[in-house]
Amino acid sequence: MKKNLLSSAARRREALTGLLFISPWIIGVCVFFAFPIFRSLQLSFVNVINMTDYKVEWAGISHYKEIIQTDTWYVKHFLTKCREMLYQVPLINIFSIFIAILLNRKFKGRTVFRVVFFLPVILGSGFIMSQLVSQGVQGEAMETAQNVLLPMEVKIFLGEKATKFVTDFLTIISSVLWKCGVQIIIYLSALQSIAPSLYEAARVDSATEWEMFWLITFPMMTPNILLNLVYTVVDSFVGADDLLFKHIQNIGFQNSQFENASAMSWLFFVWAILLVGIIFVIMRPFVNKVRE
Repeated sequence: MKKNLLSSAARRREALTGLLFISPWIIGVCVFFAFPIFRSLQLSFVNVINMTDYKVEWAGISHYKEIIQTDTWYVKHFLTKCREMLYQVPLINIFSIFIAILLNRKFKGRTVFRVVFFLPVILGSGFIMSQLVSQGVQGEAMETAQNVLLPMEVKIFLGEKATKFVTDFLTIISSVLWKCGVQIIIYLSALQSIAPSLYEAARVDSATEWEMFWLITFPMMTPNILLNLVYTVVDSFVGADDLLFKHIQNIGFQNSQFENASAMSWLFFVWAILLVGIIFVIMRPFVNKVRE
């Protein structure tokens, strides 16, 4: 009984510490983002009569119906984005775990390799890189890399269908490599927080590397896996070069159809929340088991 009370008190202290840690973010959201979020949601359900005085009339879900029934470009690219996320989120995290395990081992040049895998995060977030991406430099670079890895002679030998399959595969791998820098760092920190004594005891009991991964490494990393899954989902929605974002901006600010733009944004947002909820439901039993 006393042990349970101590454990409960420790959890409350941990929860309070976490709340204090994120309190600046909560205050910032309430002060700067709460009203714009509410106004955006309101715009998706009304018709604006006068934007200057903000006179509106209730429209219900008519804007959502209009988007689904008439905006074929948005629906097509929205479904494509959803489909891409379903395989990119697991791929990015599986690859990141694999690379983090390799980088956690002792070998010459380990620091250099860690920097190389984190470089896309630094380069991709800069203003110059954003301008280059907007001008199509990224696509040209990927095409050049594919031509090096897949010369014309090989394409002729493989045939059209096989070449398309290999090219699509290389495109997916390139995209995964570009987006896994932060995840690798988080997984590295998780690996380094696992007590070496656990592995030493497992080796004494003749456990293989495969068994140690599934019985020690993976269970101890589940909180970080949950964090990275959520981060990957959110990160895939905030790309400045995303075609859907550009389409929504054009609808809202160039065509002055703020109602439709808000409805498109909220459809995108609901899909992200749904994915995050599914991830929490799947991962919660594993994370709670580790905490216990």
